[in-house]
Amino acid sequence: MRFFYPESADFDPQLDNNPDTLLVLVPFKPLDIQWMKIILNNERRVHKGFWKLPPLILEVSPQNTRILNPYYMEVTATKILDVIDTNQETSKKMKAKPTTGMLAITFALHFCDLVDIAGFGYPALSNKKQPIHYYEKATLKSMAESGHNITMEAMAIRNLLQHQLIHNLTYF
Repeated sequence: MRFFYPESADFDPQLDNNPDTLLVLVPFKPLDIQWMKIILNNERRVHKGFWKLPPLILEVSPQNTRILNPYYMEVTATKILDVIDTNQETSKKMKAKPTTGMLAITFALHFCDLVDIAGFGYPALSNKKQPIHYYEKATLKSMAESGHNITMEAMAIRNLLQHQLIHNLTYF
């Protein structure tokens, strides 16, 4: 399974996935679902409403695509990420906007007996130039306006690891 949203769909399915990969759209906004419909039906493309222009052509088959139920966004934000926030001594409640990686972990926890993660690791907040993904050069600085709270996610993953709900295959 490959979790993505329109702006992150700049991967090459021929190179980055095998033909059996299930592509799972994570809709952060209504326009994301419209984008997928347009792509699958080869309709007139939409260019406005995205923070980064998504691919105008994506070679995917409808049989290999799914749309993630918003339930997982809600569970991730309120049950996993907000649990960490309530343990902090903050008077202001932070809105949690989970990353696709965090959503994938939540999804896996619902369906799998064993959840192993790999490639998760967050740079120190002071290190603005270290890439945040293993597959691209986006940095912590570039995520500043994304609405993701990387510190909260790192703490949530550590919490899941400490409770042995997930296992890490790489350094965290």
